[in-house]
Amino acid sequence: MSPASRTAAEPEVAALLAEIAEGAAERERCDVSPFEQVAAVARAGLGALSLPIGEGGRGASVREVLAFVVDLAEADPIVAHVLRTHYSQVLGFLRNPDPDVRERWVDEIRAGKVFGNAISETGPSAAGGHQFDTRLDEVDGRLVLNGTKYYSTGTLYADWIAVAARVPDDRVATVMVPADAPGVSVIDDWDGMGQGRTGTGTTAFADVTVEPGDVLGSRPRLEARPPGDVAFLQLYLHALVAGILRSVATDAAGVVRSRSRTFEHAAAAQAVDDPILQETVGRLAATAWIAESAVLTAADTIDTVMQAWAKGEPTDDLLLAASLAHVSVKVHLDAVGLEAATALFDVGGASASSRARNLDRHWRNIRTLTLHNPASYKAAAIGRHLISGDPLPVNGYF
Repeated sequence: MSPASRTAAEPEVAALLAEIAEGAAERERCDVSPFEQVAAVARAGLGALSLPIGEGGRGASVREVLAFVVDLAEADPIVAHVLRTHYSQVLGFLRNPDPDVRERWVDEIRAGKVFGNAISETGPSAAGGHQFDTRLDEVDGRLVLNGTKYYSTGTLYADWIAVAARVPDDRVATVMVPADAPGVSVIDDWDGMGQGRTGTGTTAFADVTVEPGDVLGSRPRLEARPPGDVAFLQLYLHALVAGILRSVATDAAGVVRSRSRTFEHAAAAQAVDDPILQETVGRLAATAWIAESAVLTAADTIDTVMQAWAKGEPTDDLLLAASLAHVSVKVHLDAVGLEAATALFDVGGASASSRARNLDRHWRNIRTLTLHNPASYKAAAIGRHLISGDPLPVNGYF
């Protein structure tokens, strides 16, 4: 399949993606973290896609960023997932109203720094809400951060960590913390069956001193995030699935070509001539194309709401459209993505299950990505909205 993004079509970027893809299956099979691959993406300036051209970036829209994410996920979905918070944080810096704050962080982006996250926590609080135990307090005239986070995807690879912390008056602050600051512990304890080397583990903060200039601001705990933020973060996961599905189709074709024999009762003497196998590969390719198209179409709705917000225009209807778009993509893609990753094995014999081939990584990676939040709850939310006009939930998943 041709690249989804103009960026991936550039010769140097295409060569980098090919190099990343070359060892991706083996890294995953041997449980090797792609530190060098993430660093190579940053060195190539690909973490700065959203920066205006005049500021050292490519002026990429949300659609163009996610198109590149599809390409990167096809090469290695672990590397692409690591950068999820990074690309979201870059968008946040670009809309910061304080020009000095904006310039400071744009300098870091241009320098190739990578941003991770420490937002989610385990415990009794409902997932998706903003009831955090992590606190930012003033102690003896200095700001001190204490708490423990989990699902800190990408932080193992990051230079800076974006942390959500409680502050007085029932507010939530966003704090930028150097990953190597005293008191910061990044623990690589994620043991998921898929997306295994994304660093999606524990990040702990013990009396970490925070500089006042590293506090990006605070908002009431129940206040919604800027329009498009959550939609971007959620749709990003589906861009990863779309990239994996491209690999599923490619690998299926490769399995058929590699078969030296077939079954005595098959429809053709050679696997490559078997119309049943040809149809299966064709369906897998079609699924990948539809997934990519759905992700990029939904990305356009996020672009629209973000642009309206930046201009001070009304965003309620546009945000609803963006939310319905990314939620609908998930509801559909969760099911067909897993079906495709399973159907991949239908084009091979028992040898397709070989650990050396590692084809099961596609199913494991897709399944793990789908577990971020239940598609059933999202489908029900769409149904309630269409039937009764109920508003969609307002939290970290919508």
